[in-house]
Amino acid sequence: MAKPVRALEAAEDGVVAAFELVLTPALFGFFGYLVDRWLGTGPVFLALLAGVVAVYEVWKLWYTYTQKMKAYEEALPDAKGIDE
Repeated sequence: MAKPVRALEAAEDGVVAAFELVLTPALFGFFGYLVDRWLGTGPVFLALLAGVVAVYEVWKLWYTYTQKMKAYEEALPDAKGIDE
């Protein structure tokens, strides 16, 4: 019974990451659009805010993934450098 729970947990992490990757830059892009309308500029703040947040989200996904993989690799019996 524990394996389906772990599978659901992993799927939930993926769904959360997908929503963060799409919705967070879109939300900041919308805020940038509002700032652009308020200041009367072109889509400068829209592109700037959405772009910076998108780069941050990709970096965050990469960083958390590499940290999880390091933890999994360290938990492996052969990863500790013990020769048989």
